[in-house]
Amino acid sequence: MQCLLLAVSVLLTATSSQAAAPTLSVVNPPSTYGVHIGDVLTRTLVVDSGGDILAKNTLPKKGRKQNGIELVGVAVQSQAQSGHTRYTVQFDYQVFAASATPSVMYLPAEKLTVAATTVDIPAWGFWFSPLVTGGTTTARKNILPEVKTPLIDSHVHQQGLVVSLSITVISLLALLYINADGQWLPFMGGAFARAHRQLKRLAKSAKPKTAAEEKKALVYLHQAFNQHYGANIFARDVDEFVRLRPGFKGLQQEITQFFEASNQSLYDVKSRDSRQVIAQLVQLSKRLRDCERGVS
Repeated sequence: MQCLLLAVSVLLTATSSQAAAPTLSVVNPPSTYGVHIGDVLTRTLVVDSGGDILAKNTLPKKGRKQNGIELVGVAVQSQAQSGHTRYTVQFDYQVFAASATPSVMYLPAEKLTVAATTVDIPAWGFWFSPLVTGGTTTARKNILPEVKTPLIDSHVHQQGLVVSLSITVISLLALLYINADGQWLPFMGGAFARAHRQLKRLAKSAKPKTAAEEKKALVYLHQAFNQHYGANIFARDVDEFVRLRPGFKGLQQEITQFFEASNQSLYDVKSRDSRQVIAQLVQLSKRLRDCERGVS
């Protein structure tokens, strides 16, 4: 009786000292059909082990090719849980086989070693579907004739381009006509335009702005008025000048003030700031030039 109890005790002790055998669950791809060349099939293995270590050196190597199947990815994750360790192993297989007809292929059987225990993963079969069935004869029948790209009627766009370029050129010429001091275009070389250029040069010159320079500036504008009037024009002739040249009516008051200031400059003995007077004449000549060109 004592021997029997001793044998049972030894057996129980040995049984309790042994770790529980690893358990395996396999998650294969969701579909066993419709797989084409180049498709990647993912297979996930979950191994629960009682504290044993998964021997990673026993895993299949990435890049292994077998029967038209290539192992393109191997990933291992471990997670410690109460009383055991869970290993999640993911295998990615890519199909590179070529077949003219549907055929059955297999993800290969694998083996994992957890401590001294070997865990077997069975092969998994699926249907491989070729992208095109038949040979070159079938392909020729399915070839569609090339369709020429329809031509776009550019006539309307060409007309729009011509119109746009014309508007751009006209706008540039208008800006030149309004603002330019040169004589590049007809009707730009009027008397007041010439006087304005002369006054600007006089204002920008390095010479001291004396009474003599001021009188020269006044003469430039008087010459322009005389040319438009057709005779020497004085303060009493301003109304007649505006009647003959209605385009200058908006500046009648400024023209009258100019003749009054000119008389003061010619006959008054009091000295004035000639630089300021010349600057004012530059502004007046510009406004007169604009009236002369009909843009004011």
